[in-house]
Amino acid sequence: MNLEAIQHHAYDNFCYQLNNDELEISILTGKDIDRVSIVSGDPFDGGIMGGDYRWKGQETEITEKRELQAHFLWTVTLRPQYKRARYYFVISSGSETVYYMETGFCTKEQFQKIRYLTGCFTFPWMNPADVRTPPAWPEKTIWYQIFPARFCRGKSDFIPEKMKPWGKFGQKASHYDVYGGNLQGIIDKLDYLADLGISGIYLTPINISHSQHKYDTTDYLTVDPSFGDKETMKTLTAEAHKRGIRIMLDGVFNHSGWDFFAWQDVLKNREKSKYADWFMINNFKFGKPDFNDKSGDYYTFAFCDYMPKLNTNNPELRKYIIDVCEKWVKEYDIDALRLDVANEISHVFCRELGDSMRALKKDFYIIGEIWHNSMPWLRDHEFDAVMNYPLQNSIADFCINEDSSVKSLEYDLNRCYSMYFRQTNRVLFNQMDSHDTIRITNRCGSAQKAMQTLALMFAMPGSVCIYYGTELLLEGGHDPDNRRCMPWPEIEEGRFTKEMDFTKTLIDIRKTHPALCSTHMQFQYSSGDPEGKSRIVRIIKTADDGSESAELILNCSKNPYVLPETDSKTLLSSGLTGNTLAPEGILFILK
Repeated sequence: MNLEAIQHHAYDNFCYQLNNDELEISILTGKDIDRVSIVSGDPFDGGIMGGDYRWKGQETEITEKRELQAHFLWTVTLRPQYKRARYYFVISSGSETVYYMETGFCTKEQFQKIRYLTGCFTFPWMNPADVRTPPAWPEKTIWYQIFPARFCRGKSDFIPEKMKPWGKFGQKASHYDVYGGNLQGIIDKLDYLADLGISGIYLTPINISHSQHKYDTTDYLTVDPSFGDKETMKTLTAEAHKRGIRIMLDGVFNHSGWDFFAWQDVLKNREKSKYADWFMINNFKFGKPDFNDKSGDYYTFAFCDYMPKLNTNNPELRKYIIDVCEKWVKEYDIDALRLDVANEISHVFCRELGDSMRALKKDFYIIGEIWHNSMPWLRDHEFDAVMNYPLQNSIADFCINEDSSVKSLEYDLNRCYSMYFRQTNRVLFNQMDSHDTIRITNRCGSAQKAMQTLALMFAMPGSVCIYYGTELLLEGGHDPDNRRCMPWPEIEEGRFTKEMDFTKTLIDIRKTHPALCSTHMQFQYSSGDPEGKSRIVRIIKTADDGSESAELILNCSKNPYVLPETDSKTLLSSGLTGNTLAPEGILFILK
């Protein structure tokens, strides 16, 4: 038995409260293990330890098992009667059996000689305040990410300098092109978004900044004049809310821009500035930015020295930023925040921000931009979720790499959904492209493959987000070319009717069929292809309450796939003729 592969901790994603009554427990083992059971009970069942006391629990076989690249993950849900649990595992591989406690492994004979089972795993108390309770509404929200400068130019008295005519379809974009997209333009297109089925808008930064992307903030309290003013922003939120659309703003609090008032005071007064500790400065001899400085005089975002790093360890700075966010909620009535470069911000700030926002709106939604395992930011009510880049990469890599098997996709998706709490999985922020990535159509090399990635994403748990233009399969290379102008003339001419109909149908079935949002997922393989090397993806999703099951079938091979006979209802199809699914074909059915 491979003991080195076995892992469990009585905390984090291995042991946590689903709610006030249920405890979810998981254990990681090698693939040589064929049976795992858990012996659990109340720590004080039978009396207080002493004398001849020997604690005994009830044994339950663990039947839920997910396969990862090199492990099995076994999961069971317990309902501790008295809100506390002591437990150990009995693990078998063939004829060999071991007992696994917090103190380590032992044989049955060794286990029977242990007088006091103080070495068991323990979950001491199920406190209601400790249950991770992200807001419920993001789970069913269809987000639409907007880069305001390139989405739509609405009527405005403010004319930005060097503004160009609106970019034509297919026209590449640079960092410095000014096209005049603004908040009024978004207001003008709210009916378009509502008709698409959108129920949430995520805006990249809207505050004063010298750049088009606005991640180098000059003034956190003022809307950039090229976008509008606070009244325009208030109107946008109010009009969106009338249509059932929530609003999320982008909080750039890891760093500021060069012209931020506090940094300007530091430039003037150096170490005597009352804002000196708002930044991370090692010496005060620095001059003007050269845009790629590694001198270490002060810390920055990456090596972009025109964006000095904010010191969120400083209480005064934390109060300033939280006051800013409170103003956004009170004045604009926003519903959510996305934090930029969230993994570099202090945990104390994240906790204080979360408490403040939820005091204003109990169901306020906070996500962090973190591209790796994010448990440190999710365990203590800091963020409700993070941007699910691991999912994006897993889906895209499978669809692009024709040598990868369906089994490898299953491993990757199971990994994505075993890192966090089940509650968190339901509201992870899922998208296939963004302002930070190459557009999915370019990444896949074909529109049809891009559609397959979207179908997979829409079948996964989480909060779905479409980057503006992705509903059209808009093209765009790496930053800044992924920020092209939205092709409104071509949309109005009906050039993208096919793509729009596909996206609308995806959104509709996601909203109307709870199986797609569910965390219950099972891959299907034919007897002749247990690894899925034929690249036919078949995933069955079952609603949490068992009311329905839906199946997603993708033909990621180069050959037509003849579907097995089934009595089912087609929800969405692409490339389906009779009972044959063409290469790059897509089929959603209700079973």
